[in-house]
Amino acid sequence: MQEGKFRMGRGLVFHIAPSNVAVNYAYSFAVSFLLGNANIVRLPSKEFPQTDIINQAIRKVLEERGGGLENTMAFVRYSRSKEINDYFSQNCNVRIVWGGDETIREIRKSELPPRGEELTFADRYSICVIDGGTYISIPDKARVAQDFYNDTYLSDQNACSSPRLVCWTGQKDEVERARTVFWEELWKIAAEKYHPQPVQFMDKLVNACLAAVEISGIRVVKMKDNLITRIELESITSQIQERRGHSGFFYECYLNEAVELAPVCGEKLQTIACLGCKEWLMPLIGSGVKGIDRVVSIGDTMDFDFVWDGYDLVERLSREISIG
Repeated sequence: MQEGKFRMGRGLVFHIAPSNVAVNYAYSFAVSFLLGNANIVRLPSKEFPQTDIINQAIRKVLEERGGGLENTMAFVRYSRSKEINDYFSQNCNVRIVWGGDETIREIRKSELPPRGEELTFADRYSICVIDGGTYISIPDKARVAQDFYNDTYLSDQNACSSPRLVCWTGQKDEVERARTVFWEELWKIAAEKYHPQPVQFMDKLVNACLAAVEISGIRVVKMKDNLITRIELESITSQIQERRGHSGFFYECYLNEAVELAPVCGEKLQTIACLGCKEWLMPLIGSGVKGIDRVVSIGDTMDFDFVWDGYDLVERLSREISIG
């Protein structure tokens, strides 16, 4: 509370989580709960062990210290149902929709109350920029690869903050050495920890073939297996975001200057993960591109904050009472 001002929750918040990301719903719920709201949370349709662990932890805390708070929250799972969406939407004060553009269009068929608020976190993508000289100078190169693995493979690259494009900067001889070591270190980690389904391998193969047909000047890099799919680009083109893949599917290029990234810096670009190049990016940020909500270090792309996708969640999920 500030002098003459008081903030409190907006009321009931209806959260619709993405179906293919395990813990996103928990971030959304936690912020809303801390701001004093009651919450109805639609869980991911896909079942994840992480979801069960989080829900069990919440249940345990409520049993030990709930004090009636259990009556202010509900975690539900249901198949697509406009009737249920209508009911929750008509009775909430704020609706938060996480997911692709199509999900948002479908949910918007369910009307909100006249003063109902809506936050939509639409289809976004992210990229990574690595300075070759910085990477070569780091003693623990495997740690960088592990951080990058956490940013990408832990969510099958389905998270909006997971990089799909890897850009290299710096002296070309250092970049070549850095690339060789980086991808080898990443492959070691993926070979040990990543166990995709056959359909994911097939999806990557199909995406690579379609990219080869639709995008000029690309080369599929030969790897040991299909755990990592690398598509080398001659130059940055917006087409790569239309043909982006998942489960270890990466476009890759060398950049002389940051403004070469402009074609992929539209409003759908969310995060740039960096190693040794944050200052190098400033000419791009200052050029007036519509995208880029955050620039973070590799390994920090999934660190959630009260400002997300450019939204100030404190302001959007609470209301201010002025005391004159």
